[in-house]
Amino acid sequence: MSVSERRHYEILNQDPEYRQCRALWQERFKDIRNVFFDGKVLRNAYCPDCCYCCGPQIGCDPFPMALLDSQLSERTEEDFYLMDAHTASLDERGCKSITPHGCRLDNSQRPVACNLFPFVLIDMHLYLYECCPAAMFLPREDLVRLGKDVASYLASLPLSDAERISIHMPDDYLERDYLDLHTDIAACFKGQ
Repeated sequence: MSVSERRHYEILNQDPEYRQCRALWQERFKDIRNVFFDGKVLRNAYCPDCCYCCGPQIGCDPFPMALLDSQLSERTEEDFYLMDAHTASLDERGCKSITPHGCRLDNSQRPVACNLFPFVLIDMHLYLYECCPAAMFLPREDLVRLGKDVASYLASLPLSDAERISIHMPDDYLERDYLDLHTDIAACFKGQ
């Protein structure tokens, strides 16, 4: 483990929200669940019983999730709270498409961010959101492998789509809640 990763985990383990999530997930998820990447979607068996990331977002700015042109339809306003015509948003209301059993939308209708979670593209670099039960319970080497698969997928998108779905996150949130996977997606597009 690198010095920066050790520092990250020191900060993370002092965070009351992380400790609360970990205790809740340990109670709820007694067994490790299957998580795999099918080439476009991270199939995360924790999601239907978790819904933490798509539930109400308390005490933070709205979380933007860009929609690709192919995901826009006459149902877009029914499926999402929108920041603008191309950007779904999670805020204190959570997601319009969440049900007690997970998301009601087909993967093709979900924002790319939902299909890749707990991996998040921030300023064209790949990060892992640490409060997700998959991030807490899967062996680190499995997460690294999945991160490489997600990075390859992101690098296969048109540059304009990758830039559209990349979000900005304040440094204090990054340091506290996200593990930098040291994967520069923008570098994959150099020379194109």
